[in-house]
Amino acid sequence: MSSIRKGFFVDLDRCIKCHACEIACRVWNGINVPSYRTVIEIESGTYPFVERTNVSIACMHCEEAYCIAVCPAKAIYKREDGVVLVDSEKCIGCRLCSWACPFGAPRYGPDLKMQKCTFCNDRPEWMPRACEEACPTGAIVTGTTDYLEKVIKERKTKRVVSQIKGKRAFLYILP
Repeated sequence: MSSIRKGFFVDLDRCIKCHACEIACRVWNGINVPSYRTVIEIESGTYPFVERTNVSIACMHCEEAYCIAVCPAKAIYKREDGVVLVDSEKCIGCRLCSWACPFGAPRYGPDLKMQKCTFCNDRPEWMPRACEEACPTGAIVTGTTDYLEKVIKERKTKRVVSQIKGKRAFLYILP
């Protein structure tokens, strides 16, 4: 069964925290800081065995998105392909979506409306998403979940966080 659901795949072993994805997101969307995508560093372990992992995060375009459920204006909706968007004409700027989102994806914009990753929905379908195109190491891959499964198999990935057809359309390969 073929899937049209779109998503992101991030190979944490390849992310070098260069922030190119953040900059590309800001440039493409014409926004200032903060970007719809942020790269953070997570430390684990104890001295002398400390590990650092760079994580590129954005809206997860969740299957069951809390932001959609709590929006009193019904301004947040999901397209058939799984991409979650904000209708700024309907948004009343109450910020409930931001508080409900476990990833803090919706951000309060200068227009007093909520903004978030749009999966570059205004880019031609044949073009990669801005973050993917800018990533110098190929850490970010976008596409349908079927395509992402193929990429994961090609990279011989053994540890993937979040099931690809589960609650989130955002996957991470652990280093």
